[in-house]
Amino acid sequence: MKQTVLWRFLLAASLTALLAIATSAVAQFGSHEDEVKVDVSSYPADVQNGYKVFANKCSECHSLTSSLKQSRSPEGWTEEVHRMQAMASSHINNNEADLITKFLVYDEAHRKAVARETASAAAGSSPEEAGKQAFESYGCSSCHSVAGAGNTSAPLDGIGNKRAAEELKKLIASPPSGSTMPAMDVPAKDLNNLVAYLLTLK
Repeated sequence: MKQTVLWRFLLAASLTALLAIATSAVAQFGSHEDEVKVDVSSYPADVQNGYKVFANKCSECHSLTSSLKQSRSPEGWTEEVHRMQAMASSHINNNEADLITKFLVYDEAHRKAVARETASAAAGSSPEEAGKQAFESYGCSSCHSVAGAGNTSAPLDGIGNKRAAEELKKLIASPPSGSTMPAMDVPAKDLNNLVAYLLTLK
């Protein structure tokens, strides 16, 4: 009888732990993200090889979309890959880390750059509308949410009442040391538009 009670207790504890892990993963990467597909057939051979390593290694811990939607500077991607490599569960060696970084940096400078230009051209004439498009094209929704859309672990609702324009520019262009905000290479025009949009979130 005691063994049965103990077994049920251990089973319940295990299920609770698994549920907590799943909930944490949803909070970290968001639960309603659109899948991103990348055609690397036109990429250089070494970058294609980097994509294969990226798809194989990084998918072990999270969806590839969570990385492909984000935007970072070359230094930011290097730092992010090294941070992931340091995790015990990653099993990424130095050569693999270099290949993954090469793919992410190339993809940022080509596919994502084209997507941002296309979105900017299609955006309305107002800075606020262009900023809303930039918010999506820079992958801000992979870490933040607006009105429940995006990663709800870091909502931006009401940010327009909490931060001034210059504060927001500084936070985006040069996040403080130790911040979870990644290093991003945002042109001045996009930065101004992003801030104009964020200021509408009252």
